[in-house]
This record gives sequence, structure tokens and C-alpha cells, in this order.
Amino acid sequence: MAGSRFAYVRSFELPDPVLPGVFMVVRIDGKGFHGFSQAHEFEKPNDAVALELMNHAARHVCQELRGDVTLAFGESDEYSFLLKKSCKLYNRRESKIVTHIVSLFTSAYVFYWPQYFPKKALQGPPSFDGRLVVYPGVQEVKDYFAWRQADTHINNLYNTTFWSLVLLSNPPLSERQAHETLKGTVSSQKNEILFSKFAINYERLPAMFRKGTTVVLAPTRPSSKVRKSKRRKAHPRELRTLHVDIIGSAFWEEPEAGAKAAARAEGGEERSKSESCRGAGVEDGLEHRKRLYIPIPSSVQADAAPFPPWEAPDRTQGTAGLGRWALRH
Repeated sequence: MAGSRFAYVRSFELPDPVLPGVFMVVRIDGKGFHGFSQAHEFEKPNDAVALELMNHAARHVCQELRGDVTLAFGESDEYSFLLKKSCKLYNRRESKIVTHIVSLFTSAYVFYWPQYFPKKALQGPPSFDGRLVVYPGVQEVKDYFAWRQADTHINNLYNTTFWSLVLLSNPPLSERQAHETLKGTVSSQKNEILFSKFAINYERLPAMFRKGTTVVLAPTRPSSKVRKSKRRKAHPRELRTLHVDIIGSAFWEEPEAGAKAAARAEGGEERSKSESCRGAGVEDGLEHRKRLYIPIPSSVQADAAPFPPWEAPDRTQGTAGLGRWALRH
């Protein structure tokens, strides 16, 4: 009871409010996920179904904290969540916010595991740690997410090249030999190894692997009838799951400017693809792609879908300017 003689112990609790009027980012990381992925035999270099489970857990967090979390970005075993400046969750107490988001994510990961791995039981409980960092303005937030996506590219290019050397070389290389081969190499050299040795065009690998996953709360896409109407009405928000570039300006700008920037970026990417594919008859590394496209549980993909969910067109198209909605609060 509050009035008991033991109530004095509450005085040892320290207040930990976050500064008002700043953006908050909570980043969670899997603890011991190297061993966890081995125990559950995740595919190398990327297990698409395991990544989609991470995305589902992130969407659960965004849905539960819909009025406060406006953007999330994830890759591998980590996810970052952006909370708006005006967020009043738990009176902005850092410990409460971090533990709640980590708890929501972890419980969702366990709850939805059977949906993504119906024939693979959990061998142990997964766990995640978390931290909260504050950012004063919009530019710092953009730079933070650019940093995480750049890290995604660096890690994925290395891992893709490394596991290609280990799994596809003839004769096969040991992991130590693969590390030695890649020591001191830069991105262009890794791309050359993938293309010359394994006929893998890195730019044609699934965008989810190369660019990570962005979950954003954006206006619902209007129907053609609504678009024709001259009356402006506020559209409800929906969670969009995307695999797009968030380092450039297209994602963050108004639609018209963003669309032009996106078109320029896509044009450059297409030129890169065509240049790297010179030499007719070169495949995209079919054996490697077979390892990338592991069987998809029916609970994850609808029978009528012609492609896995992470390659759905709406995850990579019509995304110009969506990021600005996450920064308006």
C-alpha cells in the first residue's frame, strides 16, 4: 500500500524522462543470434522467411504503437523504430519505452514463429536488447536511417560474397579461406568476385536483402474514384512494408520531386545492371538463387500470389515521398 512504512523504497527509483520536443529512436538487436540462426538452420547468406518474420514482428510494434511509432527500419537481426517528437508514451520515460518495444517485438516474434516455420519448432527462446537515442531534427533522423541502410549494404555484400565462396566454390573453400580471400577487398572487388566466379549480379538479388525493410505509416492509397474527385479529403493511414532506397532524397521529398529523384536513381541502377551483365548468356547465378528462394510456407504466401511477399510490386513501387509522413509529427 502507498501509505505503508515500506513506501520509502520508491525514493530509490530514478526518473528517466527523455527531453521534450526531440525525435526518439529505439533500436533493438538480437542477442546471440549467430548461435540462434545455426540452431534453427537459417539459410545463408539470407533466410528470406526469417527476415519476413522479423518484418511481421516490426509491423506488430508499429500497429500497437500506431499513434507514436511512425517509421521502422530493419535488417538481419536488428530493427529501429522512430517515435515522433510529440510522443507522450509513458510520459517519455526511457526505460518504459525501451522495455515495452523490446517486449512487444520479442513476444510477436515468438507468437508468429509457427506461421513462418510450421515444421520447425523453436529450439530456445529468442531475446533482444534495446537502446534509445534522441535526435534533435529531421536531418539527423534521415542520416540515422541512411547510416543503417548503408550498413545493410556493406554487411549483405560481404555476407553474400563470403557464403558464395564457401557454398559454391569448386573445390569448396573453408570459412577461414573465404575470410582470407575477402580481406582488404572493396565493394567493386566483391561484385567482381560474385559476377566472374558465380555469375551473380548483386544488383538483381532481392531488394529486401540489399536495402533492408522499411515500415512506414502513410496515407492509404486512394482509389481512382477518389483521385478524380476535386474535393480533398484526409485519407486514413496504413502501414506500408517497403524495400527501397532511403539514403537518397526521393523517399523523403514531396511526391513530384521524390518521383523525379526516384526515376533518376532507378535509371542509374538499370545502367549499372546492364553494364555488369555484358557478355550475352551470363545467368544470375541460378544455383545461388536456388539457395536464396527457399520453400515458402503456405501460411506466409497466398496460393494465388505469383511471387514471394518480399518481392511484391507494392513494396518497391509508388513509394516516393512516403518518408515525409513519418517526420510531420
